[in-house]
Amino acid sequence: MSNETIKENLRLKIINFSRKNFKKIISLLIILFIFLCAFLFYNNLQKKNNIKIAEQYSQAALLVKQKKLFETKLLLENIINKSHQFYSPLALYLVIDNNIEKDSKKIIAYFDKILKNNKISKENLNLIKIKKAMYLIRLDKEELITETLNPIINSNSIWKNMAIDLMTEYFLSKGQNIKAQEYITLSNTKVKK
Repeated sequence: MSNETIKENLRLKIINFSRKNFKKIISLLIILFIFLCAFLFYNNLQKKNNIKIAEQYSQAALLVKQKKLFETKLLLENIINKSHQFYSPLALYLVIDNNIEKDSKKIIAYFDKILKNNKISKENLNLIKIKKAMYLIRLDKEELITETLNPIINSNSIWKNMAIDLMTEYFLSKGQNIKAQEYITLSNTKVKK
């Protein structure tokens, strides 16, 4: 058989296959088109949402400088409640740094909401736990501090040393030298590894 005959046979097979499966091929193309459109629509929606949240955060930062704390608080609470991986933690830090929310229970609830966000990487969540512990240290909430930091201390997190140091400093400041010594010992054994 010549090359021309092989090409002609292949062409005829493709045509026959296309005729027999025309409806299936068209259906598959339509489904692929719908998925592509849905994917592009979702990406566009996410981009618009990110831009909107960024604008709200910028507006809140300006309102803080203008001492319009009530409007700032509303905007920042809205951002925190949207569970955005980047702007929700930033909004919480802005609330804390500028003493916008006085109720410590609300602040702790904000931290807990952010820590439940599965879009945030594990190490970034550990950093947020460190910041939560620093806030709790100001409130002298020993049980919550240890509850927050012990999972980091018992892990291989890059924030492990910071968590141990925070616990050590906390107990030393309270005059609880025995508890502080436990963390100092933990810190020393960690360094020797």
